[in-house]
Amino acid sequence: MVERQPYAGKEAVRGELDLRGWDFNKDGNAVLYGEWGFYWSNLLQPEQALLTEPISGEAKHWLRMPHYWNAYRMGDRMLSGSGYATFLLKVSIDPSSRVLAMEIPAILTAFKVWVNGEMLGEAGKVGMNAETSMPGYKPQLVYFPQSGNTELNIVLQVSNFDHRLGGVWSDLKLGDAQKLSTHHNNDMGFELLLVGGLFVMGFYQFGLFLIRTNERSSLYFGTLCLLLGLRALFVGEGSIYQLFPNLPWETGVRVMYLCYYLAIPVGVRFFHSLYPDEMGKRVVRITGWFGSLFGMGVILLPTRIFTWTLQTYHLITVSICIYIMFCLLKACMNKRDGVSFAVIGLSVYTCTIIVDIAYYNQWIYVGDVSTFGLLFLVLMTSFIISMKSFKAFAAVESLSLQLQELNMGLEQRIKERTTELENSNATLEKMNTDLGRLETSRRHLLSNISHDLRTPMTLIQGYVEALIDGVVADPEQQNKYLRLILNRINGLNRLIADLFQLSKLEARQLDFNMQEMSIEEFVAYYGDRYEVDVKNAGVRFNHNAYIPMPLASSISVVRIDIDRIDQVLTNIIYNAIKHTPQGGLIHLQFIVDGPTLVVRVRDNGSGIEPEDVPFIFDRFYKKSKSRNTSEGGSGLGLSIAKEIIDYHGGNIWAESQIGRGACISFMLPLRTPSPL
Repeated sequence: MVERQPYAGKEAVRGELDLRGWDFNKDGNAVLYGEWGFYWSNLLQPEQALLTEPISGEAKHWLRMPHYWNAYRMGDRMLSGSGYATFLLKVSIDPSSRVLAMEIPAILTAFKVWVNGEMLGEAGKVGMNAETSMPGYKPQLVYFPQSGNTELNIVLQVSNFDHRLGGVWSDLKLGDAQKLSTHHNNDMGFELLLVGGLFVMGFYQFGLFLIRTNERSSLYFGTLCLLLGLRALFVGEGSIYQLFPNLPWETGVRVMYLCYYLAIPVGVRFFHSLYPDEMGKRVVRITGWFGSLFGMGVILLPTRIFTWTLQTYHLITVSICIYIMFCLLKACMNKRDGVSFAVIGLSVYTCTIIVDIAYYNQWIYVGDVSTFGLLFLVLMTSFIISMKSFKAFAAVESLSLQLQELNMGLEQRIKERTTELENSNATLEKMNTDLGRLETSRRHLLSNISHDLRTPMTLIQGYVEALIDGVVADPEQQNKYLRLILNRINGLNRLIADLFQLSKLEARQLDFNMQEMSIEEFVAYYGDRYEVDVKNAGVRFNHNAYIPMPLASSISVVRIDIDRIDQVLTNIIYNAIKHTPQGGLIHLQFIVDGPTLVVRVRDNGSGIEPEDVPFIFDRFYKKSKSRNTSEGGSGLGLSIAKEIIDYHGGNIWAESQIGRGACISFMLPLRTPSPL
């Protein structure tokens, strides 16, 4: 069994502690530390304890106090936590008539104490088995007059059948009644101050949550404070037992353990609400499962069983703290608000847990400090909440100042708004005029179609008549006229072919060779396909792609007819070449926008009139009267492009600003790759 670190004051040796020459006023309270007489499985009465040899039961041993009797080796066997024993100590002091006091800590789990044969205190009921004993939790001060005595014979009976640990686990102190009472009351007051502060902080955070229910961090932090405050009532001086002396020991232990087991998952949720990008939800769920599992053990299992789970949960807590520390360091790298407070608080709390693990295993003398570490963590994290509240208040003040400025300039804004409304009215009148003109244009649609067919036919007829009548006799001129006739016939053929193709597209009678193509393949195939033609026309060309990474594997391909999409892009790009001046720019862009792939062709040419934009995909529609058939084009290219995109389940649209160019865009849906 590992001994703890020695006490700095006087020590008892073989059941005797010499405090002669010890001044309780100057030297302070004396800790009854050292070797006590230890009678295992024997409950000696005070008169029996004065005898030099034991009456019955186990022989006398020496147990260094304070110490659990767990793992104490007696001969060839090692003691467990369950059992009963008597502790004896003879203290030699200077004679005096003052009143002395002895501070008795929490002893697991029942005790009775005598000094010089007088029974001074007890907690629970000491017994020789689980049926005759009853646990109790009652740290207390006992007072007795010294009455000139130079020896104090202390007899302490202890039994435990309800906890994994048995015996005395904190210091017994002897001192002047007034000074020891003051020290005890100060400890009690400090604990009550902590409890009150935690409850006030918890209810305050609940109030903030009721005001802003979407602020979950206040809910979790308030719950954490209440759990810690409730647990603090049951540990240390046991304040709750002073208020409710008849509170069962088992109920107190269950509440104490349950508060600790639930506080950890609540704390993890609190940190996750502050730094969700750095902490994974899986750890939050796993911590909740652990807290629920251990909490159910506290509720359902006997105390002698579930108290064994504390050390395991301590190790889980240390692991969680290490993970949270790693997440907080990532938050530091990301420069999150207030994360330095959380790092400091969590570091201190992790150290106190490690100290407590060593203390509960009796490897070190000082311990039972994790509660204070947790309180320090709460204090540090409260600074984070305060910073958030401060920023919110600062934002409110800023908005108030802006509102004052708005009110001061309200009259000016009304004038500006009136002017805007007048401008809007003028815009509406212009739009009404434009709509009237558009309606007139639509009435003349048939005549426009006739004109597109009649004009080339008339020209061809004139050229042929000139040749027949001999008007053109020069062979070179005749060849020129024949080439003109051929060009017009080729134009008519293209017009008829476009009309035929458009009709079949609208009737869905045209076959499409659909195949899957990944986004990367799509960009690589079409990105550089038109660069040479554009540059040969004296226009600059570039392209780029915006593809977020990582891309969801469930939607990473398009299903297209490669040649038809090439036809769409050819129509759009060649149309852009016609209306882009020499030295201008055509920009081809590929964008993954959610579940769609958007392709944009932008030029910096003359642009399209705003009233024409909604109709450029209609049959035989020309962007402007200056761009007629004499400049090439049948007015069907964009209509064909629209039908092809519609067949692919996509959409096509146009945007333009006069003098700044036009942008023709189309969208193709992304889909899941087919299994091979």
